[in-house]
Amino acid sequence: MATYDHRLSDGGPVAEAVESAAVRVNGLTRSFGDRQVLRNVDLTLARGEFTALLGRSGSGKSTLLRAVAGLDHTTVGTGEILVPRRVSLVFQDSRLLPWLRILDNVVLGLPGDDARERGRAALDEVSLGGRASAWPHELSGGEQQRAALARSLVSEPELLLADEPFGSLDALTRIRMHRLLRRLYERHRPAVLLVTHDVDEAVTLADRVLVLDDGDFVLDLRIDLPADRDPGDPLFQRHRTTLLGALGALPDDRTKDTEEPS
Repeated sequence: MATYDHRLSDGGPVAEAVESAAVRVNGLTRSFGDRQVLRNVDLTLARGEFTALLGRSGSGKSTLLRAVAGLDHTTVGTGEILVPRRVSLVFQDSRLLPWLRILDNVVLGLPGDDARERGRAALDEVSLGGRASAWPHELSGGEQQRAALARSLVSEPELLLADEPFGSLDALTRIRMHRLLRRLYERHRPAVLLVTHDVDEAVTLADRVLVLDDGDFVLDLRIDLPADRDPGDPLFQRHRTTLLGALGALPDDRTKDTEEPS
């Protein structure tokens, strides 16, 4: 059984989580000034589960991700969070250090005498094996995000947190990145929590989609589709319509056709 960090709003002791769970969030509240962004949120993510988190701007989805990552020190809140010790993050920008070459960025902070060997293998996985000696500015936006994915997975995390990692990419590059992320997920099998505003991205990548609205979950939807998904599949479109309805993005006369929350 893995050992988990048990964090309260002011830190907390080490505890052990149930073996089947990668993340447990209980009674989480977060506020900015007088505005309560998360309202007594409970969440469990299974080991190896790919979950996408959707919500309108201001719904609290990035606040929840930062809380799980332990990066919300400026907010006020209560509740408890249990996460694995090995957690990696991917952001909208690659956050590569410009003064380090790509391989050095990937292995930064990675322990072990074989760190550079593991870093090269990670770059090979994202088709950047030939760019290990390049500087970040020499890579395209898509290549930089691929390097960021390599950096996030080289430590074999139990939990991967991704905050709109493809939001700044063009449409064709995003499609390629979706395929790459799904392939890497199938190979490494971390639990994934992906924050996105893109419904199609959520249905394409995730096996479970949560919709957050006004600080609480309004939908928990299982995506019962194969790993290689066709947007033209009627079930894909049905899931898409359900999620758009939960987000309030459908005309009133179409919301009656959406699925019931699970």
